[in-house]
Amino acid sequence: MKKFLYLLVFVVLLLVSCAKETIHIDPAADQSFSLGGTSWNLVAATSYFYFGQDKFDMDLYALMPECAKDDLMVFNKDNTIIGSYGSLRCGNESSAYPDFGKWKLSSDKKTLEISSRAFNVVGTDMLKCEVLALNENNLQIRYETTANGLTSTTTSSYKRIK
Repeated sequence: MKKFLYLLVFVVLLLVSCAKETIHIDPAADQSFSLGGTSWNLVAATSYFYFGQDKFDMDLYALMPECAKDDLMVFNKDNTIIGSYGSLRCGNESSAYPDFGKWKLSSDKKTLEISSRAFNVVGTDMLKCEVLALNENNLQIRYETTANGLTSTTTSSYKRIK
């Protein structure tokens, strides 16, 4: 069970992925906003899963090392994603991981698909995320992953950097 928890935390950290009180913003409120060409910083991430009848909640953001909390995700206009480490480095990191993956936002802006080899550790190469909020300053997504027969639901909140 511990290995699964560590694996789950590792996957979320790779995604560079909710506050105690979730505020849902209508993703269709700003139809003119484009995700391409924007940079985002993770500000909150929570996850839960059920083991039998028991629900387990985790504050993934609190489990992240401080050096990972200033990392950025850049959604390029060509639908590629670049990860960029912040000024606080964890070990021997270079300044970026340029080939993180690709993204696709549905025309109604309610679904964000993110594909990356980083997700292979949970048996997939693509996350299909429900967009809970998307505007000039906020991005909030929810997605499910399944590993070792356990399905976890993660909500990640980002603030726009540029």
